[in-house]
This record gives sequence, C-alpha cells and structure tokens, in this order.
Amino acid sequence: MDPKKEQRLRERTKINPYVNFLGIELLKLEEGLVEARMPLTDDQKQYSGVSHGGVLAALADTIAGYAAYTVTPLDRDVLTAEMKISFLRAAWGNELRAKGYTIKSGRKVHFCECEIYCDEKLVAKASGTFCVVEPQV
Repeated sequence: MDPKKEQRLRERTKINPYVNFLGIELLKLEEGLVEARMPLTDDQKQYSGVSHGGVLAALADTIAGYAAYTVTPLDRDVLTAEMKISFLRAAWGNELRAKGYTIKSGRKVHFCECEIYCDEKLVAKASGTFCVVEPQV
C-alpha cells in the first residue's frame, strides 16, 4: 500500500472523535484489507452483559470504510451509502476483532465486507457500499 495513504489513514484515526471514543486500534493496513481491535466496556453492553448490536455495527462501518479508503485515491474520500449487518451470535467478552475487505472497487463506488470476532468466534458479518466523493473538509 502507498505509504502516504497509510499515513493519512493513521492520522485520520488519531483525530477521529468517534473512533477514539470506541477505542478502535488499527492492527493491519494493506490495500483492500484492514484489521483492528476494540476493547468492550460496560458502557457498550446491554443489561445482560452482551455487546449492543449498535456497537458491532459502528465497528463494522468503520473498518469496512477503512478498507474502502485503502483502494481510494488520495484526492478522494469515501462515504457509507448502504450497510447491512448480520448478527450471528451474542458477543460476550472484553474485546472485538474486526477484519475489513474490499470485495469490488470502482471509480465511484466500492463494495466492502467486515467480519467481527469476539473470543475468536465470528459474531457478525457486514457488507456495505461506499461512495467515492470529493473531500468535504
């Protein structure tokens, strides 16, 4: 992957308030592939102690979006246009791991997926469409 692109993604991660609020840490950045971890806190769990589905969806959107960024030119951004998530089992535990993949990249639209694991068990799988746009900032 282009070192400038990797640096840009890492810098954006540092200044992204929501990513920092969730505690997402990037572990691997390659063209078309992103891996990350996220600690689970009591604030992110339901009354029963299981992770809230919205937390899993936020992680999936973030990591699939980062996978889209890895195949996007530096002079463009991506925005989520559509996302679907399937919850496969309850996420009990203290940490989530996410793997985002670019399945199909294009000039205007990318299609990406994200798998989320808790204690090495697949707990959710998401797919999303990401629009390639001119930077808004």
